[in-house]
Parts: sequence; structure tokens; C-alpha cells
Amino acid sequence: IMSSLPQLKPQPANPKGKITLIECRGGSDKKADGHRGDTIPICNALIEQGWACAPIYYSDVEYKAVEREVMSSKGYILRVNPGKYEGVTQSKLDGLLMEAVKRGVKGMSSPLSIRKMGAKDALVKINNLRCGIPDTAAYYDMKELKAGFPKTMATGDVRVLKQNRGSQGEGIWVCSLKKGEERKISNGTCSLDTVLKLQEAVDNHVEEKTIGEFMNFCKIYLDGAGGQLVDQKFLPRIVEGEVRVFMIGDTPIELIHKKPAEGGISATMKSGAKYVRYPPDDAKFELLMRCFKEDLPKLMKALDIGDEPLPLIWTADFIPGPKKDGKDTFFVGEFNCSCVGITKQLNLAGLVAKAAKKLVAPSQSSEQAKRPPTWVRRIGMPRRLPRTPRFKIRMNLRMKNEVAFEQSSRVRIAIFPQALFSPVFSIL
Repeated sequence: IMSSLPQLKPQPANPKGKITLIECRGGSDKKADGHRGDTIPICNALIEQGWACAPIYYSDVEYKAVEREVMSSKGYILRVNPGKYEGVTQSKLDGLLMEAVKRGVKGMSSPLSIRKMGAKDALVKINNLRCGIPDTAAYYDMKELKAGFPKTMATGDVRVLKQNRGSQGEGIWVCSLKKGEERKISNGTCSLDTVLKLQEAVDNHVEEKTIGEFMNFCKIYLDGAGGQLVDQKFLPRIVEGEVRVFMIGDTPIELIHKKPAEGGISATMKSGAKYVRYPPDDAKFELLMRCFKEDLPKLMKALDIGDEPLPLIWTADFIPGPKKDGKDTFFVGEFNCSCVGITKQLNLAGLVAKAAKKLVAPSQSSEQAKRPPTWVRRIGMPRRLPRTPRFKIRMNLRMKNEVAFEQSSRVRIAIFPQALFSPVFSIL
């Protein structure tokens, strides 16, 4: 553990708890000191707020040492970017971190959350939320692809097919029937020789293939672990750009409008997109934020990870849809909680630390608000009695250890052997 780094602040003498920050050696995201640019600032922000925190490197050789640190912590912050690291077996690291979660250590974020939120079929699971597109399907093998894709193309809609792996728009294809190919639609499906016009988001290049050729090509996206394709109705306003909502826990921090280069659909800087930043309460995005905030309490359950908290640092990319009452609607195109950084926004380290504390140690006041009063816990009753037009509470003068609650036809009795008071109360 790197607790003696010169830029790391001294650990508190009496810490409120410990949070371990996990990294791997190497990778293009590291600076001269061997750490990510936001690692030490996040640790220092937690130290300033009274928590012990220091970075630790994971490798298979150091498994036991990392295990001891993580298991003795209230939570861990995972700062390992997707990729291969020398001496690191990803499955071993994931197994360690998931075991820690089972033992009550808060994962920020756990491998399960990263996998579930990052998978493209998350878009299928949220299709009933306000941020989801109802017309969304997933294919996990060639049989499903060949059964479903010719039918969705037969609707005449422009579709977008997204692979699960890759980044920067690689393997994201906008698919439409070539002009005149509609005549090859029969009984709700396209023939295999139907010609498609295809545009890949990675660089906006256009090509043509028959639907049979294209499906065979897409086999590379289905082979191997995590292979899947998501099929959605194309939202043509993608040419206006995506809106990224940058989140810390359940708090939106900023919105980033990513405008593609003229004639393109890719919103990556590599493809020439321009980025403009907005505050989360900007009136231009009022409907987007209102709907997204309504979805937040349901999001993790929809993704089949209802026991997991919202990630510590994460993003949701929205694509504009049809206007509603003159306002833009937006739908999620992608989530990301895999090592989202704040290297260029180190002023946010304090907010990250505050959100981490909230996850691992909810405030005493919020915990007390969830707990019923002592007398309710002692007698095993609901905190609130059912409402009725009138009721009375009576302490029996002759039996000082009895409290009777009368409500219409309901009577509840609680025994207090040490009762000290015996006045009569009547509330009508």
C-alpha cells in the first residue's frame, strides 16, 4: 500500500473508517508517479474528511496483501481501466472484489455493476423506463440474429446494430434498406439477398452488403465471452449529437453535448465531434433531467442489480428523440461506470469523497429516520398505526405495566414491565 507517497496527505489519527483505492501497474492512464491523475486527489479528499485512504496496486502475486486491505475496509474504489495488465488475471481480481461485496464491503463500483451497466443489453432491460427505447432487442448467438434481424429490417425502419465490445463507435452500424430493396420483403421478413446500406459510427464510412453477408460478418461480435448485439430503431436526430450526463453517485454534475462532425453520426473526438458543457439545471435539458431523475431509483433493479448502489462516478449518454410539447426527448444509448475519470476536473474530488462516504457510512440522521422509536421496536409493532376517524390511548391506572391502544375494532396490547407513568390520555 502506498501510504507513504510524498503527495499523499498524512492519514487521520482516529479515522472514521477506511476506504481502499485499487489500481493496477501500467496502462496508458498513468502519470509519472505511476498513478492515475485523479487517484491521489480522491485519496486526499477522503483523508481531509476524516477517512483513511491510500492506493494499493493489485497483481496476482500480491493477491493476499490486497485481500487483507480490502477485507479490512468499509469500501473500495476500483480505478482499473479495461485492458490487460502484466501479472493480472481479471477473473481473479473480480472474484476477490465480489467476495468482498458479499462480506459487506461496499464496491465502488463492483465488477458486477461494471459488467451489467456496460453491457449493450442494458438498453433492452431499461426499455420500460422513461429513458429507454421500447423497440429494442438483443441477440446472443447467430440463430437469434438470423431469426430476428431480417424481421426488424422488414419494418422499413432504419435500425442501429451495436456490438457489446469495443469503443469509440467501433461495431456500431446504422442499417437501412437500399432504395428499391423493399420489394424483397415477404411475410414480414427480408430475404437474405436484400441489400443494406451500412454506416459504421467509428469513422462514419459507408458500405453495402446483403443482409446475409452482413449477418455472417457480425458473427465476430457474437463469438467469445460477452458476445452480443443490440438491435434498436435508429434515432435520426443523432446527427445533432449526444448529451452525456456526468454523475457522482445520484447527483448530476454536468451535461456535455457532443456534436458530430458535419454529415457524421459519431460523437467521439476522434471523429471530429465538438464538445459543449452545460450545468445540469440548464433549461434546454429540463425534460431530460426530470425524466432521468424519475428513473434513477428504478435503474439498478431494471438492470438486475437491485442490491448494488448507483456507481460512484459514471455517465449516461442520451440521444435526442422526437419532440414532446415542443421539448426535446432523450433516450439512453450507453452507460459507463468503468473507471470514469475526473483527471481534468480535480475540483470534484471532494464531491467524490463525500459520495463515497455516503455509500459506506450513511449519515446517523438518515439511519435514525429509518429506525422506529425504541418503544415500537420493544413491542414489535409497526411504527404507524392505521389511520381511523378517532382513537384513544389509555394507560390503565390499576395495571401500570399495560398500555392499550384501541382503534375502532382493532385492539393492540403492549407490555412494559418497567412502566413508570399512569395518567389517562384520551384523544377523540
